Amino acid sequence: MKTPQKIAFFGLSVMLAGCAGTPTYQGPIAAAPVCASPAQCAAEWNEARTFVVNNAGYKIETYSPQFLQTYNSVGESTGLAATVNMQPMPGGRFKIAASFWCDNSLGCFPDQRATLNAFNKAVAAAGTQDVAH
Repeated sequence: MKTPQKIAFFGLSVMLAGCAGTPTYQGPIAAAPVCASPAQCAAEWNEARTFVVNNAGYKIETYSPQFLQTYNSVGESTGLAATVNMQPMPGGRFKIAASFWCDNSLGCFPDQRATLNAFNKAVAAAGTQDVAH
């Protein structure tokens, strides 16, 4: 391989390596929401379901009062799949923990970190609104 070709190949390799699997959102992720009362937990769980329906790339496959999961992301799809569960904590509180992912090695759309951050903020806000009223 001639020198100009080596330089071009190296440059292309570096560019592609920089893109592969790098999430777009690099900022901090808001803490997972925590609820303490039945009314607050119901408001947050309802928002969690609504958020997944509106933002995941797949329909909900499994739903219960403390767990929901979409169909899985397959075939190099950039669409987001999701799992959300209500985890018991000390003192009768619950944490609503979510994860978002896709099956694409180059990244997801929308970005899974940005989506988790938005999810945590939206669900926490729903719980705060319920407590305030």
